Amino acid sequence: MNESRELARFASELKYEDLPREVIAKTKDLILDQLGSMLACSTLPWSQVIYRYVSGWGEFSQESTVVHYGYKTRAENAAFANACFGHGFEIDDIYFPGQAHPGCITVPTALALGEREAISGQAFILAIVAGYEVMWRINKAIAPSCHLRGFHAPTSITGPFAAAVVTGKILGFDAELMLHALAIAGSHASGTIEYDQSGGSVKRMHAGMAVHGGIKSALLAQEGLTGPPTILEGRHGFCQAFADEYNLAEITDGLGQDYRVVMGTGFKAYCSAGAMHAGIDALRMLQAEHGFTAADIAEITMGTNRQSISHIAAIPTDITSSQFSAPFGLALTLMRGSNGFNDYTETTIRDPAILSIAAKVKMVLDAEVDREFPATRGARITVRLNSGATLQKKIDYCKGNPRNPMTRQEFEDKFRGLASVVANADRTESILATVRDLDKLQDLTPLISLLT
Repeated sequence: MNESRELARFASELKYEDLPREVIAKTKDLILDQLGSMLACSTLPWSQVIYRYVSGWGEFSQESTVVHYGYKTRAENAAFANACFGHGFEIDDIYFPGQAHPGCITVPTALALGEREAISGQAFILAIVAGYEVMWRINKAIAPSCHLRGFHAPTSITGPFAAAVVTGKILGFDAELMLHALAIAGSHASGTIEYDQSGGSVKRMHAGMAVHGGIKSALLAQEGLTGPPTILEGRHGFCQAFADEYNLAEITDGLGQDYRVVMGTGFKAYCSAGAMHAGIDALRMLQAEHGFTAADIAEITMGTNRQSISHIAAIPTDITSSQFSAPFGLALTLMRGSNGFNDYTETTIRDPAILSIAAKVKMVLDAEVDREFPATRGARITVRLNSGATLQKKIDYCKGNPRNPMTRQEFEDKFRGLASVVANADRTESILATVRDLDKLQDLTPLISLLT
């Protein structure tokens, strides 16, 4: 019953030399993917709201940079904005088994504190690895119960712990100080998933909210504020408070022996909730194999798990809710052939042709898919055509999952597509090259300069 202390010790003692080469390489990809999300999503309407809010605070200390805009402010304020951008359009990374989004928490935190502290590229990578491993283990301990209760476990509930660890790692916290940073971060855990029912752009702020709270927790711990050392496992601790069922063993299982979170995190191929990606893949494959069009559809059934049957069943009223609507996402696949950055718009969510297909989609609990959840986030798609023919395909691992990875070309092209929203081709390729050689940087200035 010392899970909080063990996690703090691991994070504080982890060294760059401990990291296998494949972990370093994968972390660079995770950083690149998040930077692409931050750059593209910085332009969206709700991101502009966030930027106006942050820039309205005044300059304060010019410690860290808000990407794309180039505005400098306090580290936690810049990280808040960048994290909101990075989680701004359902295209950031996902750890499927633990249902966590670590990139939008760890990378903006490390970028802001790393700029303030002038850390090396290796220190930047190390802090991000520590944040990934800590965040998922906490999330896995409470999944899926926390999510089923309506909390935004993948991002805003466990995110403060990861941001606190990343900050503490960059500032050189020992195990005791790291423990207090984690303990204080527990009081910042908040956020519900009601957005997956009726929409609202507040969801775009959840990563920033977690990052700001986590950084503040670490900085206050550094000043001497303390917290309960049993924040995770205690009688009134985090796990008990946020989940009806939890498994504390998940927090320390394999800790320091493997890097299952970094290596197991996948990259999203579509700008929608990850729970529907297997269904989108299955529908795309069926359409490619059988050549039907939207006009041929009588009904589509998506078989899914007990969590997703409500999580991705929103009625599209705005862009957020459309991205959490499997019926809309599948209809978009049929009508436009893609579910990308330019497909979820104010126009498409009101397109009568798309909505008429969405009305033909129903979601059901699939016993086999549910039994395999959360080890897989699979889906079974059954298409009934007007001709009477019935077609079916089950996908266990969607495109981008480490069990079904993107090719190198696909991965880099995803980044190019996102970065090109604000950057020309030369700058995009320079970011790629800089991240590729990130471990050789003496400080983050060359990278930061390319992000504005």
